[in-house]
Amino acid sequence: MADTWKKVEVAPTWDFREDKELVGTFVSAETEVGPNKSNLYNFKKEGGEVVGVWGNTILDSRFKSLVAGEKVKVVYLGKETSPKTGREYNNFDVYKAERIVKEK
Repeated sequence: MADTWKKVEVAPTWDFREDKELVGTFVSAETEVGPNKSNLYNFKKEGGEVVGVWGNTILDSRFKSLVAGEKVKVVYLGKETSPKTGREYNNFDVYKAERIVKEK
């Protein structure tokens, strides 16, 4: 039986400036990716498309507890300024779907 080969490519990344909300299932996390040694989080959207989300301080801390298979919604809140440092950063809210248990 002959092997079938599929090219391995990097998933497209979520453009939060264009699409303010991402809903998908958490697939995996990669660490120290690219020249900035950033975290990259992979999500599968409802249509099956896999997209990556580059980490930042906020997302890294909020994604820490994610487990593969959890449904997640990430909402871009816009640029904010840190009162401590005066630096601007991209802010996000992160939600996990809660499993609803039906009583019998």
